[in-house]
Parts: sequence; C-alpha cells; structure tokens
Amino acid sequence: MNRNLFSDERLLDRTGNRENASYWEGATPGGIVCTAHYRATEAGVCVMSAGGNAVDAAVAASLALGVVEPAASGLGGMAMMLVHLAQDERTFMLEGPCRAPAAASPEAVIQCNRKLGYGAVAVPTYPAVIDQALRFYGTMSLDAVAKPAIALAEGGYRVTPFQHQLLRDYRPAILRGNAASLLLEEGGQPPPPGALVRNLPLARTLRKLAAGGAEEFYHGALGRRILEDMAVNGGFVSKRDFIDIPWPIETMPLQSRFRDWHVFTAAPPGGGLSLLEMLHLYEALGPTGVDPDTCEGATLLVEIIRKVRQDRRRLRLNLTRDWAFANPLLLRESYARRTARRMRDRLSGAGETTHLNVIDRHGNMVALTQSIERSFGAKVVSAELGFLYNGFMKGFKLHSRGHPHYLRPGAVARSNASPSILVRSDGTACAIGSTGSERMASGIFQVLIRMERQSPFDAVKAPRLHCTPEGKVTCEAQRFDPIILDYLSAQGFEVAAYKQAWAFAAGGLHLAGIRLGMPWGVADPRRDGLAAGPGQMQSQNEPP
Repeated sequence: MNRNLFSDERLLDRTGNRENASYWEGATPGGIVCTAHYRATEAGVCVMSAGGNAVDAAVAASLALGVVEPAASGLGGMAMMLVHLAQDERTFMLEGPCRAPAAASPEAVIQCNRKLGYGAVAVPTYPAVIDQALRFYGTMSLDAVAKPAIALAEGGYRVTPFQHQLLRDYRPAILRGNAASLLLEEGGQPPPPGALVRNLPLARTLRKLAAGGAEEFYHGALGRRILEDMAVNGGFVSKRDFIDIPWPIETMPLQSRFRDWHVFTAAPPGGGLSLLEMLHLYEALGPTGVDPDTCEGATLLVEIIRKVRQDRRRLRLNLTRDWAFANPLLLRESYARRTARRMRDRLSGAGETTHLNVIDRHGNMVALTQSIERSFGAKVVSAELGFLYNGFMKGFKLHSRGHPHYLRPGAVARSNASPSILVRSDGTACAIGSTGSERMASGIFQVLIRMERQSPFDAVKAPRLHCTPEGKVTCEAQRFDPIILDYLSAQGFEVAAYKQAWAFAAGGLHLAGIRLGMPWGVADPRRDGLAAGPGQMQSQNEPP
C-alpha cells in the first residue's frame, strides 16, 4: 500500500476539489473501506491489509473515527452494525442503541437539562457492540484492531478546515460544558487548520479497552472512573446500569424489494422503515421514476419525504420492532400506489452521527452507523478518559407512557440510524448509510434513486433536500436550479436554504459496493472522508 495515498498534504484541505472524484472514491479487488475521515479509512485498510475481514476493518476504522472525528462518535456512544456474510448468505443487525439509566425517572429528567451536561448522558453501548462483533464475526483481537486508533491518539492527527469550522460553530455550546479542555486550545479557541492534535488520555483508555474489552469498560477501572465522574457531576448513569454489560441484540433487519434490489435495513428503534417507505412510494410513481433535477421530479421527492415524515409522526406510538414486522402497512403496494397517485394529482404546472462501510475480498460487508447524538454529544467529558459522553437522554419521551421510547429503566433511545445493504441476484451489492438525524433516510433515498441515472460519485455529491411534516424544505440552495426552488415555493412549500453550498446539515453519506467482483467506494465530499482499499495504486487516486 502506498502511504502517500493518505498524506495530509493531499487530503487535509479538499474544499476546492469536491467535484473531483479522484479525491473521494476508490476501487480495488482486495476490498474497500469508506469512512468520514481519511485517517479512519487508513486504519481500516491497514487492518484489512494485515489479513483482517470486513468486521475487523470496520471496528478498526470505527475506533479511529472516535479519535479523529470526536464530534460524531466515540466510546461514550452507541453503534448499529449491519453485517452481510457472503459465504453464509446471511444479513443481520447488531443493535446497540443507548439505554436509559435506572435512576432516570421522567420527573428527575424534567428538572435537568437533557440536551447538555451529565443529565443528558444515557448508558453507552458502543464498547459492547464492537466487542461482540469481533468475538463472533471477526478474525483478529480487539488489541490488534485498536492499534491504529491508539497510534492516532498518541501521535496526533491534523485538524481539517471542516473540523475547524465545526468547532467554531459549536464553540458556545462546548464552553457551556466541560469539554473545552479536550477540544479547544487555551483561551477557548478551536485549533487552526493543520494543527496537530493529540489525545493522550484517550490513548491510555484505548489501551485498557484493547486489553480488557467490554468487561474492562463496564466492570474494570474504566467503568469505575466513569461511574465516579457521573456521581460527582449529577449524572443518572450509576452502578446499577453497569452490573450487566449492555450487549447488543442480534436481530433480523427489515427487508423489502426496490427494483431488482433486495434491501436490508435497520428496524425500529432505527430509521430504516422510513427509507423503505420512501423507496416504495418512488417505485409506485412508475417504472422510470422521476428526474430529481427537474421541477416536477424535485417536487415529487419532497412530497415523498414529507409524507413519510407525516406517517412516522402519525404512527409514532406503534413504531416498535414487533409492529414493523407484523403490520407492514406502509410497505404494501396498494398503499404506495394510492399515495403516489395523490402526490401526482396535487402537482399544478443539526444531531450528528458518523457512518462507515467496509467490503472485504470475500464479499463480506459491514454498514456501521455510530453516534454520540448531536454534535459533540452532551458536551461533557472525563479529562482522565479522553472521550465525550453521549447526549441520548434527549431521545426518550417523558410524558407519553404508551410511547415505545418512554423513559423507563433499560428503555432504548430512539434513533434515525439507517445503515442499509442492497444486493442483487447477480452478486452486485452496495452498503450505504448517512449522518443527519431525521435527514438520514431522506439522504440515502435521494442517492439511491439518483444512482439509476448517475454514477455513484455524482449521486453522492448532488445537492440534497429534506422536508418536514409541515412542508418546510431545507436544501443546498446554492447548487439547485433556482427555477426548481421557485417551483417548490409555488407548490406551497416553505423553502429554506442551508448556509453552505456543501452543507454539514445535509448529512455525510458514504457508499460502497461490489460489481463484477470489484469492491468500490465513495466518500461524501461534505466531510473529510476517503474510500480506499489494500493494494490500491497511487495512480488510481492521484489528481490530474
């Protein structure tokens, strides 16, 4: 592997090369790793080059993301991992949503700020997810796959322009918590682009985790330090929550068909049901679909997204895993056709997450979405441990006892995570996922339908939009045809523009696939990512 492929000189600042596919995509017969940061991609490629399979490489990249992209995920959060085992032809989900602390009653939570501070922290599950994934489906030890992440924490990584701006945007919230010592320089300012950032406390934490696994995190010295920190600072997480390790549940994903694809995605508490409904409504519009770069096409996409968001709100008390499998009303062909017809008849002339995909040389696939909920989680950190705590207490309902995410001990937090895998009978397949809270499903939807007309890179970089149940359309307006935006307004939608042409809020979507035996991947130009694989030649990614 040519290490120049991952050089800071080439990849640190690509803001002027967002339209240049050579900076974002890759293909190699040895496998592909696609993440939101090029250093995390490098970590996964290193492990895969050492003989690791897709799960090994995914965990390595995942741990590295917790170092170099602390705003989005880390040891203090959660993970939802969708795995496809090629030889067994089996696809399954490791569900690890954060859980409600036993001491967190609705009355107690109402009295605190559940968006910021220790009262916002739910029981972290991420360490249990990666531990179980490696034990049952990996080929390497946690100690081996954690080495790249430890090296990044000890040796440091360079701050990209994107990360610098994100820290500037969230600086007031960071200063309200205690995470400034971890994230900001002396004086409370974000480190400038190009600055070398080390996290030695996190390196020590990762070494302990690598040696002891989930047992160390929940029952060892790490767990005791977390519980001490919570007790001193008024957090709800207590010893009762760590008595039993919150192992992920291995489940069947939701399944459906779209065109000639077999689609697997996350069931509730994840957001895959919304994605499947969007795809069904789109397919019901006709065999040729619509062109999203036309006035009518864009409006129909907005109508689909709004309708699905309305259905999610209308059926919120039913959106449990059991209901989604037993009552697939939203996925029935008759419902899709009737709804799509009404959409045509009506026409008249900031949460944060991260996602990665891995495909190994055997065709095994991983689509992994991990999060600490909203950017920089609860904005609090143990300086001794070096990672941010999650803010998932926001994901529980406090007043509706019948709601599936009503706050009770052990309840799981609501999530919009929609890691998805699509396969065809000819062996063609792809893994896809996104960040962006409720914009996850709509972003994935738009990329998948664009791929019917466009290359994977063009589909990922194309401008995105989203619609609320009330009809407010947010979009990357600077890259949309103004005629389309005027048309949406004329149809009664409230159009609001993101500030940036390549908007952070539009989501960071990453895509990987395999075609004719060749794994390929595309990282979202809105982030700092890269798609690369073992043995990839420098000439394949060298800018012209």
